[in-house]
Amino acid sequence: MDMVDEDRARKAAMIEEFFRLSSAKDFEGLLALCTDDIHMSIPYQLPGFPDHADGKDEIRATRTAVDRYEPYAMWASKIEPMLDPDRFLVESKGDMVVRATGRPYRNDYVNVFRFRDGKIAEWVSYHDPLRQMVAFGLTELPVPAQS
Repeated sequence: MDMVDEDRARKAAMIEEFFRLSSAKDFEGLLALCTDDIHMSIPYQLPGFPDHADGKDEIRATRTAVDRYEPYAMWASKIEPMLDPDRFLVESKGDMVVRATGRPYRNDYVNVFRFRDGKIAEWVSYHDPLRQMVAFGLTELPVPAQS
């Protein structure tokens, strides 16, 4: 294994640890993996949920969104390095229950992680907001007519 492969393997392990710490709701452990100026973005996020944060203090403030779920589990299902050795495309899954409704919330995510100086400097997470809306009881999806 060459140095680039070793570096990518270390970063992939860090991404797996990121999701493990997220599932444990260990924000301080998660933030220890990140640069001080970490940027988080969740495009297509529902109103009332954090859709971006810059820096560790802002990310700490997003913790209340995670506390809306119990249990809360997320994991990386596929980690693919990109051409830039500091970028990874990550497929992940979530399996949660919304406290307020008792409804399950299962979603699939596509994430982009960017590293700088050996730490996570940015993560962008794309998800299906319709699944989130249903789990929170914000809308009901129509049931197709049976023929």
